[in-house]
Amino acid sequence: MPLKTSPAQPLRRPSLVCYVFLVILTLIFMVAVGFLITWLVTKPKKLHYTVENASVRNFNLTNDNHMSATFKFTIQSHNPNHRISVYYSSVEIFVKFKDQTLAFDTMEPFHQPRMNVKQIDETLIAENVAVSKSNAKDLRSQTSLGKIEFEVFVKARVRFKVGIWKSSHRTAKIECSHVTVSLSQPNQSQNSSCDADI
Repeated sequence: MPLKTSPAQPLRRPSLVCYVFLVILTLIFMVAVGFLITWLVTKPKKLHYTVENASVRNFNLTNDNHMSATFKFTIQSHNPNHRISVYYSSVEIFVKFKDQTLAFDTMEPFHQPRMNVKQIDETLIAENVAVSKSNAKDLRSQTSLGKIEFEVFVKARVRFKVGIWKSSHRTAKIECSHVTVSLSQPNQSQNSSCDADI
């Protein structure tokens, strides 16, 4: 008996979904390569922040634990990058003692060019701020020694620029702990380095 042969099956063409999937994968690959090349070319370095020339004036802590004071200090921002500039679109500055905010201020947006050091002079005023009992106790203990130690905290929305490309906004959190100031000699203070999370 002659063998029966089945008809040849037509080759199945890739569907439109496969083409779309390949295009998406290619685009993702190209974007990843672009980011890698940008990173290799720019070699980004961390931004550095310090608090300098800090002073506390007109300090007063009442018996019912209400505090008033004027905090003055300079925040120095150092951008060591050769090809990256930074745009600060909003900046909030806090003076804190342990877990409590004593004073708060905002500042105008600004741009920091490449290889630049910017100094920001700030004056924050605490007026009749209610302080917790534990913090008031610690404040009295410190001021009896003629000093006060506080924290400067900065929260900012930033963008980075390389050439004509700008990154999306991200939140920068800058924490400057152990800012120690002499109350008897207001112009003498220790510079404090900051930890930045960007």
